[in-house]
Amino acid sequence: MSLRVPGGGVGRNPFGVQAPTGKPQTESLGEQIQDSLFGKKKPPVLDQDDADCASLMARLQPFRKKLARMIGDQESDYRLLLAAGTIAMIDREGTIYIGKSFLLSTAEALPLQVGILAHEIGHRPKRWDEYRSAAPQSRAEAEDLCKLEETRADFYSGFALAQLKLPCEPLCAFLERIQDQPHPEYFSAPLRAKTIREGHALGRGQAATLKRMFPDAARMLLPEHDLGSG
Repeated sequence: MSLRVPGGGVGRNPFGVQAPTGKPQTESLGEQIQDSLFGKKKPPVLDQDDADCASLMARLQPFRKKLARMIGDQESDYRLLLAAGTIAMIDREGTIYIGKSFLLSTAEALPLQVGILAHEIGHRPKRWDEYRSAAPQSRAEAEDLCKLEETRADFYSGFALAQLKLPCEPLCAFLERIQDQPHPEYFSAPLRAKTIREGHALGRGQAATLKRMFPDAARMLLPEHDLGSG
């Protein structure tokens, strides 16, 4: 299955629900902005015991917990659900919807799947209230705010992958592969890849410094050694 990013306006998320095109715009600009930032439509949830995906979803659970702890949140702040019609997306409650087609088509690409999961956790829904205190007043402002939010998530995904001793290039290549048109809520795929690589370099550098200066602390603190609770 080919996973491509359509062009479009506010509310189209490459990692979110793939909505039909041609739907009339009945919402006000203010409603569109709120939907874009805080209320994207949730994808259809599938059987969580799906025989094809159960083991793949279970494989991601320890990474969900590590990524939550790494960003300073509780493991229980996030949960994973198998879904249809999406690559991945997170809602304001911290539920991360993982697309079945994506999961199956990338079954042999664990670093990519972890990178996508890190991107979603990097959105940190508990932070979203800060955007409401300075709500954008125009579509252009909303799109700029979306770009800022996506950049934060991209940077964290690169940083987290480095801390977990996983490569970021599979995620960078994936973004370039799926973006077939410019998107108003995202910087270009090459620029997003640059952000991910910068986060990865920082994460790698911090880990190397900690290992060199405080090897015992590194064994206790670095996520690569984090056994956690799963």
